[in-house]
Amino acid sequence: MSALERLPRLAHAALQRLNMALKAPRARRSLAGGAPEAGMPVPFVVYFADVPSSAYQLRQWLLPLEALDADGGPVALLVRNPEVALALQPQTRLAVVFAPEAAGVERFVSSHDVQVVFYVNNSQSNFTTLRINGPVHVHLSHGESEKSSMYSNQLKAYDYAFVAGDASAERILENVIGIDPSHLVRIGRPQLAVPASAGGGRPRPGVRRTVLYAPTWEGDGPSMAYGSLVTHGEQLVTTLLADPRVRLVFRAHAKSGSQSLHYRQALARIRHQLATDQSRAAGHAIDPWDDAVESIARADVVVTDVSAMAMDALGLDKPLVLCLQPGLPAGPLKSHVATWAVRVPGDAAEQLIGLADSPVPPEQAAYRGHVFATDTPVEAVELFVREALKAAERRAGTAA
Repeated sequence: MSALERLPRLAHAALQRLNMALKAPRARRSLAGGAPEAGMPVPFVVYFADVPSSAYQLRQWLLPLEALDADGGPVALLVRNPEVALALQPQTRLAVVFAPEAAGVERFVSSHDVQVVFYVNNSQSNFTTLRINGPVHVHLSHGESEKSSMYSNQLKAYDYAFVAGDASAERILENVIGIDPSHLVRIGRPQLAVPASAGGGRPRPGVRRTVLYAPTWEGDGPSMAYGSLVTHGEQLVTTLLADPRVRLVFRAHAKSGSQSLHYRQALARIRHQLATDQSRAAGHAIDPWDDAVESIARADVVVTDVSAMAMDALGLDKPLVLCLQPGLPAGPLKSHVATWAVRVPGDAAEQLIGLADSPVPPEQAAYRGHVFATDTPVEAVELFVREALKAAERRAGTAA
């Protein structure tokens, strides 16, 4: 990375530290009243130490966690960033506990008889909490995808990894040497149970087909550079904006442009195109929904990269086009859906309209059952709750 590219990152990191220092007192005051009383058993906690741009990883788990809270809780969210903690407070009925220091996390775990600690990512900070003996440590992840991060060797650090289904388990067992197969617990994709206010059915004649283009970010290294914003994005956006049969909704990954100047510039140009009066009049838009599930549900067809967005589109039975990057493993999904390698084809709009107007291709529909352990997201929530309770029972049995 060049010195020019490092400067914005350094400035951003400094600003984050300043924000944390300024907002920590407010977080303590605001959240103190909702914290569990001292000595009150809290069998389940979720540990989250990341910055606001990564908070989507935790937000997508709120509904399943609230179901667990109702059936076997309480569940508390242990959050180390004050801005994230303050933002979560009005979004959930779960207890949000601001614990900026490792010592505070340890005190909470020991004083509230925590039985299970959940993690929604592989943040380096997780290992500060993984050193705590006693609770069962469970990796939830925040998406199901075929990125290499989904079969990280870090999974060995957790007692269990809750995975979507057979495809995920096979991917991990093939790539993570020595991991115990019994530690991979299939639960489906409970995050997809978030209610969507629209979606379903085929487009009506004469109505623009809604295409959701949702590129992933550029990644923090060559092995994670699955993003199509530079290779496919601008060409696709220009093509679709020119077609009166299509309505484009653009949803960039929250971290897009955080590592690459080229990505930041491409992102700015696309946003500029979508901000013109002509684009707005045609209905083109930057995605207004916080929840990606809502965005997918409202689309007629989804264009995305090797990412969790692709698997969520699969789970919601949306026609899917996968943008591929040369030299990176794409996994089995590419054999079951339409793909664009290297660049956007000249007949991209025609392909997308054809997919939008047709049932989900049978190859895609068949592969869905291999990826997800349940038929519906509601069943996945129920399975998640059952497996979480089993994890707590294992801890209680060990302690006894």
